[in-house]
Amino acid sequence: MGAMGTRGDGRATGATSGWSGERVGRLSLRLDAAYCALLGAGHALAAPRIAARLAVPAEAVLGVGVVVVLWAGTILVLVARLPLRAALRGVLVANLAAAAAVAGFSAAGATVLVVASVLAVAADVGLFAGSQAFALRRLAREAR
Repeated sequence: MGAMGTRGDGRATGATSGWSGERVGRLSLRLDAAYCALLGAGHALAAPRIAARLAVPAEAVLGVGVVVVLWAGTILVLVARLPLRAALRGVLVANLAAAAAVAGFSAAGATVLVVASVLAVAADVGLFAGSQAFALRRLAREAR
């Protein structure tokens, strides 16, 4: 069967299959934006408690939370206004930088639990970067 056909079991093949590069990329970016909105809002709302655990000013944690919420909105704007590949590349680079920054910050954490939770956030962001890289590779393969 061709790129638009079906397999013997009736499942779609090629461009009609459920997980095209475009679908994976758009889903990854939307989930990334939702994650950032929730994470940023949570940090902003819990800034005093988080700041006490990290021994940093509450205003700094609040500021980071607000910036992360704004980033979530920026991701949605990028998805709406840029070609998908450009949006994926931009968010991928930002996620890699954020994962490195968060992992680096965890070295200054006060307790093992704080370090573990901050590293978990870095891993989450790294997974989003991985899904965006996957979507870019799939889009490139589909374009051939």
